Amino acid sequence: MTVNLLLGLFDGLHRGHMSAVSELLKADGKKLVFTFNSEGFSPKGKRGLLMTDRKKREALIKAGADGVISRDFSELCGLTPKEFVDSIIDKEIHAERVFCGENFRFGRDASAGAKELGALCREKGIEVSIVPLLYDGGEPISTTRIRGLIERGETLEAGRLLGYAYGFEGEILHGSQIGRKMGIRTLNIAYDRRLVLPKKGVYMSRTEIDGKSFWGITNVGDRPTVHSDGETVIETHLIDFDGEVYGDCARVGLGKFLREERRFGSLDELRETVERDIKTVKELINHE
Repeated sequence: MTVNLLLGLFDGLHRGHMSAVSELLKADGKKLVFTFNSEGFSPKGKRGLLMTDRKKREALIKAGADGVISRDFSELCGLTPKEFVDSIIDKEIHAERVFCGENFRFGRDASAGAKELGALCREKGIEVSIVPLLYDGGEPISTTRIRGLIERGETLEAGRLLGYAYGFEGEILHGSQIGRKMGIRTLNIAYDRRLVLPKKGVYMSRTEIDGKSFWGITNVGDRPTVHSDGETVIETHLIDFDGEVYGDCARVGLGKFLREERRFGSLDELRETVERDIKTVKELINHE
């Protein structure tokens, strides 16, 4: 059986990445993806991720890959391009056909690209298919572009380029109960701190819990009105929902940015503003 191998980092697995995955899936034989663990890819460790490695692996398998091979960047960053092809692609994986995006870089100091990969693989009798970048609005879809959109609060546009709503997944935790006291119950979502945080503020959102989906509003911020400790929290109010879900896992997808977070003079002012946010979302839902 022919071994087909797709190479890339694939943080976020956006529409551009999926175009390369689609080319892999068209091939006859075994379909494998080789990727670096995103958490260790940035030398300074300060770059926010669009997707955890666990979710990336799950998404690639769900898309149709037969297997995902993940390696820490530190393990292989010292290899020359030739050593990478010889030891990983040829001797370890025994790939007979390799796929990569046209901007793929590899080898020590990212010194080689798709053209060099093709030349080195051909010496081994390995076929190489280079997948063109996917453009949108005159620019290539990239993780860097999407990350910038999220940080500016342009989550709708980020979601369009990703192919899904950017958001957070985690356990529903007990909070300070301030929302409940105001008559507007909110759910605190535990989230992976390595992920990119969007601009602080309130967003229209869609939350999935136990296979069910709910519209709502989500605040990303440090709750200045209620004197928090300054730590960024993800708080979500589900519209027309009053079930007990503490301890369950929720996936919050962020939609339209509604307003910036700010400090209010009183809880009554905060409650009135949140009620207006909810009304806005209901109007948006009715117009969809």
